[in-house]
Amino acid sequence: MPESTPIAASRDERFDDACQLWAGRFQAVIATHSLADPGYPFASAVPYCLDACGNPLLLLSHLAQHTKNLSADARCGLSVVQATEGDVQQSLRLGCTADCQEVNPADAASHRRWFRYYPSSRRYFEQLNFRLYRLIPRRFHVNGGFGTARWLDSTRILRVSPFDEAQELALIQTAQGVSDAVWPDPADRPTADPIRIVGVDPWGLDLARGDALRRVPLPEPITDLDHLRLALLARTVG
Repeated sequence: MPESTPIAASRDERFDDACQLWAGRFQAVIATHSLADPGYPFASAVPYCLDACGNPLLLLSHLAQHTKNLSADARCGLSVVQATEGDVQQSLRLGCTADCQEVNPADAASHRRWFRYYPSSRRYFEQLNFRLYRLIPRRFHVNGGFGTARWLDSTRILRVSPFDEAQELALIQTAQGVSDAVWPDPADRPTADPIRIVGVDPWGLDLARGDALRRVPLPEPITDLDHLRLALLARTVG
């Protein structure tokens, strides 16, 4: 990617916190239509990451109840909640209605992306018949506290990254040198493992250390390698 080539990276700042929560929570609750108890929802916790279009990717076992439910009815819901030690009802919460589809095995880029975020899950995929799925959100419900709930069209939350896989990998390589300095909380490093940059989009960096994932929002959308270097410098000296 030529460093002088700008790439548009707009965002709707009114919903920036919700977009960052969606991009960086990495843990969600999926609700499916129960086969065991028809007419009732079935909820379970799942890890996820986003693809380049902002859609959640999930690696699911064919034996899991939620996978069996989705095979019968692809309609589902996904909810994420801002981490808090206080009243969860005062935290930012984001949910969506969605349709689930299995990712084509030929879509190597989506599989490579998942394993960057969750490398230890590769054995589940290779040995235990786990398969990669994608949720296509229809619309979102955002709630930031009492009296703030509203429905949003999916275009308000889903951010399409302009970077293709090769461009993102070049950005990751650029960012890797300062990964220690931009880990959100230096005192909260769960293992002695090195910090890895696993994803870059115009609005943030996704970092991993061991099994822990963290999102680092960028103050302004980046458009190229030079822009990323400036953004990282601002964070490290700030």
